[in-house]
Amino acid sequence: MQQGAIVQSIGPNGAAIGARAAQHLDLAFRQMMVGRGAQVGHGFLRLVTGEPHPLGNVAIVVDTGDLTTTRAAVLPLLDCGQPAAVLYPLGVSEAVAQVVAALGFAAPAAMPAMAVDIGHMARTSLPPGYDLVRVGTVAESRAWTAVLAEGYPLPPGLAHRFSAEFLDADMAADAPLQFFAVVRDGRAVATSMFCLADGLAGIYCVATLPGERGKGLGAHVTAAALRAAQRIGYRVGILQSSPEGHSIYLRLGFADLGAVRMFVRMPD
Repeated sequence: MQQGAIVQSIGPNGAAIGARAAQHLDLAFRQMMVGRGAQVGHGFLRLVTGEPHPLGNVAIVVDTGDLTTTRAAVLPLLDCGQPAAVLYPLGVSEAVAQVVAALGFAAPAAMPAMAVDIGHMARTSLPPGYDLVRVGTVAESRAWTAVLAEGYPLPPGLAHRFSAEFLDADMAADAPLQFFAVVRDGRAVATSMFCLADGLAGIYCVATLPGERGKGLGAHVTAAALRAAQRIGYRVGILQSSPEGHSIYLRLGFADLGAVRMFVRMPD
């Protein structure tokens, strides 16, 4: 996948960067999941794993107003019998939203799409006894997956689909997918990864084990991943925030610049 010209700064273009930060979710799923179970249609990507989590049975729709596109993307999600989600990174028309709601999908709060000039991030550090590592070996990847599964939380099978092992990630300095962990006494306790696309460094899979929270690990593993991207030329970091992580990212220096509309369907 072409990474695009590197964005040098958010500058005065916050709204445009916000839209790109939201759309980065679609680009990241395409980079990671096409050829690994995802189906691509006109204006959408769909991944159905059968895992009991909305992100395991998800359609990402970039055609914001076409009812035919939404029906083609969403109807197969109804057959899996598991939680499912429909995400609209570029927004959604009211008519389409009504169709999705009629299919049994509720609309929780939108996910903020956030961005930061990496050079302006707040400083972070780890407590004594903790270290940051880049994940490379199979054993490290499996430990990373276990932390993501418990800390996010995700079903283990779904967490594995986002791992370095599943995605055949390499350890090249400029690899477009790179994985990081905070370790304590040789045991992984926090995770992150970055995905390079559209000239932006996107942060994904930030998780901390419940017993290790409140120590700044999530902030550090996020910032450290972006600093690694900065060393290979990237200047702007983006993410789509969960409610739990939002205040952490604001303290790091991220700003809310856009949003991803989300609809979730839970089985009866």
